[in-house]
Amino acid sequence: MAYSGRNRKINFNEPIPQMIERLTREHRSFESKLEEVEHSVNINNDSGYAAQIIRNMSESVIHHAVEEEARLMRVIMQKAKQESAESIKIMQEHNWVMNFLKNRLTGIEKTVKFDSETQPQQQHDEEQTKKELIEFVTNLREHFLEEEQIVFPLVLKANLLQ
Repeated sequence: MAYSGRNRKINFNEPIPQMIERLTREHRSFESKLEEVEHSVNINNDSGYAAQIIRNMSESVIHHAVEEEARLMRVIMQKAKQESAESIKIMQEHNWVMNFLKNRLTGIEKTVKFDSETQPQQQHDEEQTKKELIEFVTNLREHFLEEEQIVFPLVLKANLLQ
């Protein structure tokens, strides 16, 4: 799903089952970008391009997370509060995603602008940058999996309750 801009609103009228299907499709779309990031880091040795891919998808990822929190957690807290602990923990993972996208990514983008062959410290920084990018990819994939295996089924179950 293409992200259409900063002022995109959350559709509170979208039926929950359709929303879950769309969010799952968005996970697949993000996954293809995460594969590009991995390829850029591991095969092309280009952390700068990898950071650019993440920067380009950051608004979509943020909007996706806000939608999940605004709509899905509302259903869980209203209709399945007693089963909410694990879903709350998973939604709290959005904090590290946001922190990475809003703070750490900027530092990475500054690091990759330097020529890594000029100083040993910069070579170390490049290795650290690669590690952080791959760690972000790995953690985001795990987060998507947790949502799909734990949060989405609970929301669908809770949505059926009166």
